[in-house]
This record gives sequence, structure tokens and C-alpha cells, in this order.
Amino acid sequence: MKDIDTLRLFLAVAEEGSFARAAQRQHLSAAVATRRIAALEAEFGVRLFSRSTRHVGATPEGLLLVEHARGIVAAADAASEALQTSDAAPSGHLRVLARAGLGRHIVVPYLGEFRARYPAVTISLELTEARVLDLHARGCDVGVTIGHLDDSGLVARRLVETDSLLCASPDYLARRGVPRLPDDLSHHDCLTIQAADAAATWHFSREAERFSVRFQAPVSISDADALLGCARAGLGIVMVADWLAADDFTRGSLVRVLPGFQVEPRGTPINALYPSRAYLPRKARAFVEFLVEKCAARFAGLARSPA
Repeated sequence: MKDIDTLRLFLAVAEEGSFARAAQRQHLSAAVATRRIAALEAEFGVRLFSRSTRHVGATPEGLLLVEHARGIVAAADAASEALQTSDAAPSGHLRVLARAGLGRHIVVPYLGEFRARYPAVTISLELTEARVLDLHARGCDVGVTIGHLDDSGLVARRLVETDSLLCASPDYLARRGVPRLPDDLSHHDCLTIQAADAAATWHFSREAERFSVRFQAPVSISDADALLGCARAGLGIVMVADWLAADDFTRGSLVRVLPGFQVEPRGTPINALYPSRAYLPRKARAFVEFLVEKCAARFAGLARSPA
């Protein structure tokens, strides 16, 4: 399988734009990676990459090989998978790309259990703030993301659906009062992930009624965990995903605001993603099924705070 491994390395260089990063992905030294690509170029008699001190980019010939190499590597992996016995334990190196918040809260807490269950699988987890996960570009086997998907060409496995809610610290509500209706929010400090100089709008429903509240956020932060930290510190009312605030509700550091009203839109999906191809490697399938199991257990017992 040495030729296949060389093609894997070639694809890693094309995706990373760097021999050093590609070598790290393939668990090689940069010198070995460089020699293997040079040998591949000599074999084909073409230059596959243009090199500079800052960047490595595929040449037109290299881009042509990328198209074919992906199919060859996928076919080799499929053959290897088919030849394994059905009860063979998952093994190999699994690369996971996850939205940062989901990775911290839904992936990292369970990595120990996954490794205990599948000790022959090693894991690389990359956390990103990007809304669109490019598994091909990052060379990853599985992605974990939130929100409705565009036509990315990836296969999505729904892990769970989540709703948003409002919450604040008991101290803030003791100082400023407890909102009873959405319109009461106009008299409160509402914190958002949007830019502080832009007005924000929150939407609610109660049975057949619909409500919208527009306000100027006194504080905004681009990270949901940091926004929750502001709420714990008593800076105001925040809107977050229900699963993100569940532990705070259990501890009593935050309580729900307007529990009789539903934040709209509802049912935001959390998905596991994998490349659209004819097979899913056993290690990736095991990880996706593991996440399905863990999310079902976690969200079934999702903590809800009293008013």
C-alpha cells in the first residue's frame, strides 16, 4: 500500500498548502514527505506543486492528479473496509472537525469514553469558528456542526434538534425585576452575539401569538460561552441554546427568563457530517453512532429551569 500512502500524502499537501503540515497529518517528518513527493513528481515526469517560502500550491498537473487521487484513495479504503471481517474492531486515526462550542461541550467530554470503547482508534480534533465545515480541505473524516446546511455535498446525520431560550442570573433579576412579557425586555439589558452598534431583534411565540422585540445591545460578544459568562456575572439577559445553559440551571447560576414563551425559530439541528462517498470507514461510523448515543442521553435529560 506504499503507493496509496504516497497519494494520501500528495492529497494532504494539496489540502494543507504546506509540506510540514501535511507531514504532520501523515505522521511523517517533513524531510521524508518532501522526498516522497519529489519521487512522485519524478515518476510522473511533471511538477505537481509550485513552491515558495510562504506557500505550496498545486500546479495544473497537480490539480488534475488531485481529482483522480481522491477516487483512487477512496476506492482503496473501500476495498480495505470490505475485506475486514464484520466484527473487526474500529481502528486507525480519526480526524474530527467541529464548531468550537459543540466541540467543547458535546465532543470533548466524551472522548475518554470513546477511547475506552475503541482503544485502537486515535483522534485528532480540530475546533473552528467557521460556520461552514470544509472536511475535504481539512482532510477530516467527520464534522460536527449546528444549523441548517447548505448544499455542501456532505452527508449529514442528525444528532439532535435544539431550541434557544433566555436566561439571566438570579442577582440580575433581583436588581432589575423579572420580565413577564416580551415587551418588558425593552427595560432590560439584553446581550447578544451580534455587533454592539447594530440593533438586534428577538422573536417569540406563545400558542398562536407571535412577538418581536427590537433592542440595542449594550454588550455583544462573538462567543456563546463568553456571553454566558457575562450573564453569570449579572450583566444582563442572554439568548443561548438550551443545552449550553443546562449545567447553569442545575447549579442555579442562571435561571430561565420568559419560560412561557418559545424563542423562534425552533428546532435548530446539530449534525454529524462526513464526505459524500460510497462508504463510511468503520472508525468514522463508530464515532458518529457514539455521538448519536451520547446526544440522545444528554438531551433526553436536558435541565429546565423554573421561572
